[in-house]
Formats: sequence, C-alpha cells, structure tokens
Amino acid sequence: MKTTVGTVFTLAMLVLDTGVADADPPSFNSDEQGYLRELHNDGIPVSDEQSAVAVGHDVCNLLASGGTKERAVNALPSNLDMAQRRTIVDASVTYLCPM
Repeated sequence: MKTTVGTVFTLAMLVLDTGVADADPPSFNSDEQGYLRELHNDGIPVSDEQSAVAVGHDVCNLLASGGTKERAVNALPSNLDMAQRRTIVDASVTYLCPM
C-alpha cells in the first residue's frame, strides 16, 4: 500500500506543478471526462489532464488495496487545500473506481 500512496503523491505533483505539453491529445472515456469536468468545476488546478486521470486511477487502486479515503486524501500534496483533496478522492470514487 505504501507504493500506491507514493504513486498517488508523485503523479499528483506532476499534475499540479508542471505543464507538460503533449503532441497527441489524450482520448478519455466518458467516466474520465466526467472526473476531469468535476475537477475543473471545483477549481482544482490541472495542468496535465492525462496525469490527473492517472492520479484518479491511483486513488482507486489505493482504495481497492484496502486504503481508506482519508489515506488517499492525505497522500495528495499539501499545496491543495483539504476541500480540493477531498474533491479529487470523491471524484475518483464517483467516476473512476469500479463498483
């Protein structure tokens, strides 16, 4: 589980701190589009949508491996406020985690 938390944190840092340009824009399924729309609507800073989706999937992996929502929230960078981190986790659960 520690590796998953580390992955969420690492990917979240990529999403929030760098603006990586892609030559080919990624193609997202409708669930991933909904996830990104929720992040954008709630003012979550996303500079790389592909990495943002990867963070959401990593949250799901952490939860599937027995982690808690609180652990996922705490794995995200502290430069996001608590409401933003909870939004990322909740949006991941709503749109990306299999039921």
